[in-house]
Amino acid sequence: MTTLVEQRDYPARLDGAGAILWEPLWRIRTELWPVERALLTCEPLRRLHFVCHGGGSRLTTHHTHSRLQHTLGVFALIAHFCPHDDLLRVAALLHDVGHAPFSHALERLNGVDHHRWTVERILSPPIADVLTQHGLEPQSVVACIEGQPTSILKNSDDILHADHLDSWVRSAQAGGILPQPAHEILARLHLAGPHLEIDVGMAEALVVLIVAEARFHCSAANMGPNTVLAHLVQRVLEAGEMTADDLATMTDAEVQRRLFETPATQEEANRLWYRPQAIDVRRLEGDDAPPGAHVVRVDRLYLAMPLVDGEVVTRVSPRAAAMLDEARQLLGTYAVSWRQ
Repeated sequence: MTTLVEQRDYPARLDGAGAILWEPLWRIRTELWPVERALLTCEPLRRLHFVCHGGGSRLTTHHTHSRLQHTLGVFALIAHFCPHDDLLRVAALLHDVGHAPFSHALERLNGVDHHRWTVERILSPPIADVLTQHGLEPQSVVACIEGQPTSILKNSDDILHADHLDSWVRSAQAGGILPQPAHEILARLHLAGPHLEIDVGMAEALVVLIVAEARFHCSAANMGPNTVLAHLVQRVLEAGEMTADDLATMTDAEVQRRLFETPATQEEANRLWYRPQAIDVRRLEGDDAPPGAHVVRVDRLYLAMPLVDGEVVTRVSPRAAAMLDEARQLLGTYAVSWRQ
């Protein structure tokens, strides 16, 4: 006679199987509401577990966590600070549901727009059906994701919010540079209106992580594989093997298979997967790009700053202001090519 193993035997599940979600990075225990459990079983949200949050950097670094793990980290933060806000909690679960395979890596391609695809997923079955069945208006969820009204999930004020907070802390954990456990950082955060606030010492520590993430974004380990990856997917699109809209429902593995099976990309795809260390990335000061290099313009970095007593940390901390200026120096033009 066999005995059924109950789901509570392993708390850190992310598939909606249990009534409790244990988020291991932040160490937050959240009781899931029926709508949240239903959404976690929907294919569009499940797909995110097969999309790497760091895109092509999973080929070169320890940044291998999935877009769903990040999503659940954001959700756990929202549930922690706003436990009774059903709309905000659901918006946190769905805020990244439209991401393409390899996350931001393919955003440079024409027709790839994770913001548009997120709206389309939420307003269409099966997600729209789940929301309406539980008394939530899909369009209201979209508005919440778009920052209407401003909340700790999103804002357009360049102020630290839950989405970026989880991304930076999770990235620092993956890279081994997190100065103290995430739950200790969480204990020093508090909600002030629609924003998160923290003491100046920890705010400066977070700015260190934000600047480190900016450096990582512009590094050979990240920019290199992501640039080559986008180039290869573009060639598959040009070969007619798939369309940009096909990417909206694909996973990393499905795109990888296309790259390895398409004659125009299979040789370079194999090189990317097995010899990514041969990619060269250099800052351009003029028009001196190597022959055949991909030229990448970095004109935006994610640099939303923490608040300290209602003030952006750079206004009260010269150290934070200097670090922010340092990060902005990374903006510019880069060349990505294979070493000969």
